[in-house]
Amino acid sequence: MLIIDSGIGGLSVLNNIKKELPNIHYIYMLDNEAFPYGKKRDNFIIKRMIKIINIIKKNYPIKIVILGCNTASTISLSILRKFFNIPIIGVLPTLNTAIKTTKNKIIGLIATEGTINSTYIKKMIYQSSFRYNIKIIATNELAKIAEKKIRKLSISNAKLKKIFNPWILLPIPPDTIILGCTHFSFLKIEIKKNFYNQINFIDPGEIITNELKKTFCSEKIKKNILLCSKYNKKIKQLLFFLKKYEFKKIQEINLN
Repeated sequence: MLIIDSGIGGLSVLNNIKKELPNIHYIYMLDNEAFPYGKKRDNFIIKRMIKIINIIKKNYPIKIVILGCNTASTISLSILRKFFNIPIIGVLPTLNTAIKTTKNKIIGLIATEGTINSTYIKKMIYQSSFRYNIKIIATNELAKIAEKKIRKLSISNAKLKKIFNPWILLPIPPDTIILGCTHFSFLKIEIKKNFYNQINFIDPGEIITNELKKTFCSEKIKKNILLCSKYNKKIKQLLFFLKKYEFKKIQEINLN
């Protein structure tokens, strides 16, 4: 199994997978040289995903690929599925679970600008906006805050509050929030503190795990591997956090 993200967001997906499939082995591709994907052009992301998968397929016997990034998924998933003959699962925000969960029919969707501006998301919102009040926040800053938290660097609640102010100041805020970026799963506690009402989170990692269980086949990868596109100071800051994922090898691969 290969998981791809430009940062640590895909690890929140991996956390959910490990709960259901504790003995699974995996390769995590941390494309930190291109972080964040949310600011990249569509064409860059599509070419980048194809290059990453091709390079890793040549060197490792992967049988399934998970795009651990909502931006990469909304932009490239349909193309990658036509390009490769192995199962590829994407993290796609969905309103279905949120619709079943919400009580006040006000649903918040927070995601990167790249995800919010994708055709997939615009179509999804349009189809549900007649019956439900969909509130949107497009931000690339929240992923950066999550990266800082994981590295045990101080994060500013004032910055968090500023991001969520459009919802906090509403007469009736959303009671259900779709986390449209895998990074955001690491900030659930901090986000909840900024709302006075009960918040239900729709976590993409749980949806991915259910889909993986349906398509998963016997694996040939025998150890956990972390690949990165740039081995630098920020990777070194992550080493203490990465211990629990039991990576037997950490290696830089050249994508240029």
